Amino acid sequence: MKPTLLIAAIGLALAGVFGYHTLYVPQQGRARVIRAQIAQAQADQRAQAEAAALVRDVETYRKRLPPEPDPSWLVRETAALAQQAGIELNSITPEPVQSSSEVTRLVIRIQCEASFHQVGSFLDLVERSERFIRVEQVQMSAGQEGGPAGVQMTLSTLSVRPPAGLASAPTPSAR
Repeated sequence: MKPTLLIAAIGLALAGVFGYHTLYVPQQGRARVIRAQIAQAQADQRAQAEAAALVRDVETYRKRLPPEPDPSWLVRETAALAQQAGIELNSITPEPVQSSSEVTRLVIRIQCEASFHQVGSFLDLVERSERFIRVEQVQMSAGQEGGPAGVQMTLSTLSVRPPAGLASAPTPSAR
């Protein structure tokens, strides 16, 4: 073999090794970094979208709670549901408000006379209500000679203070 051909082959091999290590390997490293950055950006966008969806859910649930820790809200909601069920309330008695640092519990006691059907309709309306109202206790006494039953119920709900910074929660950005 001719020495020039051998030198050219060795030079070509060295150029290939040099080119591989100085051009190809760094480009592959940059490509890996870019792929990792893209994956991280996509994960960030998914997390932002999930956080925005959770904030929307929290706000939807918050609308189902009283806007203020005031028992009159629960009285109005209960009276409206009782009227829909055809029940005339004899008395509505708010219990003392129970508060902690984040949550206020509102409780009322109602008394009425109603048929079993009306009580069932009322309980159904409470359960299907757009508002979060809990029936804690129901006591019924038989009516006289097929008349309406005496009913006493305890209803409650919670008022939750909005967490600090809820309005500044991340929202997905359009890119």
